[in-house]
Amino acid sequence: NVPPRWTVEPTDKQFAQGSDAKVDCKADGFPKPQISWKKAAGSQPSNYRDLDTQINSNVKIVEGALVLKNIQKGSEGYYLCKATNGIGRGLSAVIYISVQAPPSFEIKNRTQTALKGESTVLQCEAKGEKPIGILWNINNKRLDGNRDPRYTVREEILSDGVLSTISVRRTERTDTATFTCVATNAFGSDNTSINLIIQEVPETPSELKVLDKSGRNVKLSWQAPYNGNSNLTRYLIEYKPIKGTWQNDIDRVLVGGDQTIAGVFSLRPATSYHFRIVAQNAIGSSGPSDTITVETSEEAPSGPPVDVRLSAVDQHTLLVSWKPPLKEHWNGDILGYYVGYKKNTVGVDKPYMFETVEFIKERGTEHSLQISNLVVFTKYAIVVQAFNKIGQGPMSEEVVEYTAEGAPSQPPEQVGLTTLSSQTIQVEWKAPPEDTANGNIKGYKIVYGPSKLWYDVSTHDTKISADTAIEIHGLKKYTNYSMQVLAFTNGGDGVRSPVMTATTEEDIPGPPQSVKALAMTEESILVSWQYPEEPNGRILEYTVYIREIDRSRDIAPKSYKVNAVQMSYHVDKLNENSRYEFWVTAHTSIGEGTPSTKATISPSSRIPAKIASFDETFTVPANKDIKMPCIAVGSPAPDTEWKINEKSFVKTDRMRLLPDGSLHITNVTKEDMGKYKCMVNNKFGQDMITHNLIVNGPPEPPMVILTSQTTDTITFKLKHEDKDDQTPVHGYTVHYKPEFGDWEEEEIGFGTDEFTLQNLWCGQRYQLYVVAYNSIGIGERSPVVNTRTKGVEPTVPDARSFLEVSAGSVTLSLNAWQDGGCPMIYFMVEYKPRAQRDWTLVSNNVKPGGNFVVLDLNPATWYNLKVTAHNNAGFSIAEYEFATLTPTGGTLAPPFGGGHDGGNLAKAGFPGIPEWLDLNIIVPICATVVVVCVGILVVCVAMSRRKAPPLMNPEEYAQFYGAMNTMNGRMVTMRKDGLPYEDMGYVPPPNRKLPPVPGANSNYNTIDRIKKAGGSIPGQEEDISPYATFHLLGMREEAKQAMMNGHQTMPPTPGNGPMTPQHTRQNAQTMNPRRSMPNQGQPMQVYDAPNCDYEPPKNFQQNFGNPYDCPEGFYNGSIMSSVGYSQVADYSGMPGQKMTQSMHGQFPPPAQPHAEFSTDTVIYKGGPPTMNNLRGPLPPGEEEFPPPPPIRSADTSLNDSNSTTQSNVTSECSEAECDREPLVKDSRGSSVDPSKELTTEEMRKLIERNEIVQTNGLKPYNTVNV
Repeated sequence: NVPPRWTVEPTDKQFAQGSDAKVDCKADGFPKPQISWKKAAGSQPSNYRDLDTQINSNVKIVEGALVLKNIQKGSEGYYLCKATNGIGRGLSAVIYISVQAPPSFEIKNRTQTALKGESTVLQCEAKGEKPIGILWNINNKRLDGNRDPRYTVREEILSDGVLSTISVRRTERTDTATFTCVATNAFGSDNTSINLIIQEVPETPSELKVLDKSGRNVKLSWQAPYNGNSNLTRYLIEYKPIKGTWQNDIDRVLVGGDQTIAGVFSLRPATSYHFRIVAQNAIGSSGPSDTITVETSEEAPSGPPVDVRLSAVDQHTLLVSWKPPLKEHWNGDILGYYVGYKKNTVGVDKPYMFETVEFIKERGTEHSLQISNLVVFTKYAIVVQAFNKIGQGPMSEEVVEYTAEGAPSQPPEQVGLTTLSSQTIQVEWKAPPEDTANGNIKGYKIVYGPSKLWYDVSTHDTKISADTAIEIHGLKKYTNYSMQVLAFTNGGDGVRSPVMTATTEEDIPGPPQSVKALAMTEESILVSWQYPEEPNGRILEYTVYIREIDRSRDIAPKSYKVNAVQMSYHVDKLNENSRYEFWVTAHTSIGEGTPSTKATISPSSRIPAKIASFDETFTVPANKDIKMPCIAVGSPAPDTEWKINEKSFVKTDRMRLLPDGSLHITNVTKEDMGKYKCMVNNKFGQDMITHNLIVNGPPEPPMVILTSQTTDTITFKLKHEDKDDQTPVHGYTVHYKPEFGDWEEEEIGFGTDEFTLQNLWCGQRYQLYVVAYNSIGIGERSPVVNTRTKGVEPTVPDARSFLEVSAGSVTLSLNAWQDGGCPMIYFMVEYKPRAQRDWTLVSNNVKPGGNFVVLDLNPATWYNLKVTAHNNAGFSIAEYEFATLTPTGGTLAPPFGGGHDGGNLAKAGFPGIPEWLDLNIIVPICATVVVVCVGILVVCVAMSRRKAPPLMNPEEYAQFYGAMNTMNGRMVTMRKDGLPYEDMGYVPPPNRKLPPVPGANSNYNTIDRIKKAGGSIPGQEEDISPYATFHLLGMREEAKQAMMNGHQTMPPTPGNGPMTPQHTRQNAQTMNPRRSMPNQGQPMQVYDAPNCDYEPPKNFQQNFGNPYDCPEGFYNGSIMSSVGYSQVADYSGMPGQKMTQSMHGQFPPPAQPHAEFSTDTVIYKGGPPTMNNLRGPLPPGEEEFPPPPPIRSADTSLNDSNSTTQSNVTSECSEAECDREPLVKDSRGSSVDPSKELTTEEMRKLIERNEIVQTNGLKPYNTVNV
């Protein structure tokens, strides 16, 4: 046996990664050694483990050699090769196999996340043979840490490779990228990718909008936002009421992160909400989106009104009050309420009758309604429901209440009276029908009183009974009583039963009222008495008692029966010396009454005059007979005298004295009323009684005095004209009728001074009169009084408050009508399409109050609506024009003429206008006709003025318009009509205006003027003098402008030639005006003066506007025009004479020649008159003059380019104005001495020196003002 020995001992090997490695390990020995390989478990040469040599393994041992196919870095390490054959210890060798590999990364791709704003670190660990170089790329671009200081790259050498890190501070969204780590060594390179994702909260969702909405739901959509590199987990739809806060009133709806459409439910209708949306991911929540406001659609109210209360106002009215539904149940704006009511009858289920109550914001906390015209003391059920424009909500709980109790409407039935005694009457009755009780009957009232005074309510007494029978005690004996019975409730007293009468039973009478005992003779006495005040029955007889006083009281008195009609008794056979006492009793069927007072007397022979009769008041009807007693006794027989109202009695056919002294009157009248005195006397005495006579008849008519009127009452007072009239009045009857009604009457009780007629028609005229009555009869009626209750016809409302138009109907708000103080009775509603003629009646009995809807109208159609409102005062008709809305809710354009507001047009107040008469067309046509007529009239007036005859003679016309050339000596050839054959043309210098050619009477001191006087000037034959004046073609244009300015001429001053008109030029400079100072006896001097106004004479044709403020008396001054050119004319007045208004009136003012073509200033100059200088009169106005030459249009090409202003509007003076010398000469017409004329040179020197030269009265020209 031979122990193993190495034949090939393994040694450390290096292999390229991926190659197949083979390490030989061979030993020799006997037996043949077994070769085995093990690998250290770690990086140290220890802890060897068997190699995995399974079939699928890349590790094989082939003939003792270690074969590693596709060796990788993981195969690197310590290997143990052991050879054993059981002989000896065996052999072992440890080798280290290293793998020569390029860098490698365990993970080729990975994703790393980081939060935005935080720091993160990226690592790549490359394993392989060192040295290994690391490079970083970002999105395939080389990372340059110097360019972004937030990036920091570090490397760390590891035992098996290199660890490279990138630190990123404050990450941003742009840091999201693919970082590539590239490792390179001598064997190759490798890379790994890190997807860095910077995560953040999502961005705010955008474009939040409403897709659909209803009363309780809203469907929203939005645009998904940037998710922050983290999938959206969900959306939060946040919402709140518009008045709430996001802190306290927010609600949320969760939506999946992959959705962009969602609905929000369980909202409140007609409520404005704020909506916003928030996105969420794993990182957090985005900010809220922009807020949108959404108002949910209205729905019918979902809750009933609350706190419904019901109370009785009176017998016919219930007051129902309630509060609006809870706010969350409104579901829109509450427009009003429907209040339903019906009788709550057991077993009867009738529908509610509804009334509409408009919602009033001012009373938003509580509403109420009075339901009237209800049945008295009836149980009613009330419900209330709110409504908005969508519909009505649920009804409230039914509330039940009775109307207030009313007075019974029927009297008790079967009233019966039973006399029980002389002071007691029993009354019995039955209750009124139950359905007329109008409440709970609390009891009954029995009203009673003597029938004789029943008319006087003050004599009535009342008893109350809870039963249906009562005994009334304490009545007067043997008296007829009237009685009525009524039932009463809490609502008041009911209707009285008819008057029933009953008489108490008889009783013993009361004592006679008075007793008289009068001595008639020595043995007889006359006893008289009065009827008992309380007869208590029918008096059957009287008993007269007589007793002698001096005798014993035990002796019974004597009595004598006397008939009931006899009121005295003659007792005789008495003892003269005894005293007697007398008394009387009355008898009824019941028995003898109580005795009267006693009268004591003794018979006597001395008998004074006495009257046995008593003072009495006699009340008799008119036309009856009356006897007033005056029974007298006495001896000797007394004399009887009657006085009537303090006047002695005079016997007449109706008045006479009876034998017993009584006064008898037949057919009494009211004139007989008064005091009647009967006086008797004899020598022993005298006596007197007084009777009062009252004659009753029908009362006199009272005076009716109106005191007040309301809409349904008239109050008046009653007054009697004769205050001394004692005729009793038991009551009054007032008769009244409306203007178109029947007479009615009403009783007025006794003692009533003021009375009110109730329940009258509102706004009606009434007639009324009153008659008085008593027991005798009815008096005459009072004068008829005309009056009226307050109230007028209904007032027509405007269309805005009355009409509410929709596409197929129009709603009439009947409450918009003002009732004029009289409650509305009914409405009549008619309508028609505007193009039709016939009206369609909707209803002729529309109940007032609430709304009324006219249905079945066509959309987008014009209609006419006629509403007639009726109340008791009359009716009013209103007509409206309106257009229904289009099906989409739009409005129609107004018809021709406009004036429509919102499509509604009220034509109230003109119901009689025909339908075909459209004021919108007629009025503009009429206005146009009027304007055309006025225009024609103006044109006619203007044309008539233009046809005035020309005012220039041919010579002046030719001079004004002719071609005048004083320099070449050419004369103008004139035609027969005075017109020149040619015109001269002249180009004006720049900014120079062209003055008109002065007339024959002008005083221009120009070269032309000098030449006319003395011939030519030496050295100036061929040249045009700078002081020359020409008529230029342009003057026609200026004349035209002057005509357009509307100037007229001033009339000439008497004694002078025609004055040329004042020329007008706007904004022109003027020369210093001159004024002539009045100087008595001397010629007026021309002097420089400031501008002043003047007062033109009244016969001037035009008011020149007082341009210079000339004071009174200074009219003869120089008037320089402020506009245009000036031309001078002469005026010579009388010596020392001022120009006065009277002078102007002495001469007819001749017309000015062609004033419309000339506006020149006139200078008046004084001086001694020269008769031969006066010009003759002008030709008559009807003489024919040639027309002016045709107007030539302005040729601006003639002007310098620097002059853009026409001469009639320039602010500079004309050449003639600037250069002329205002040397005023005498107006004499004789020729001027040539020797005394100024030459041109002299004129220049004169102007330059500005000194006075005594030459023909000329004055120096003030050149400073030029």
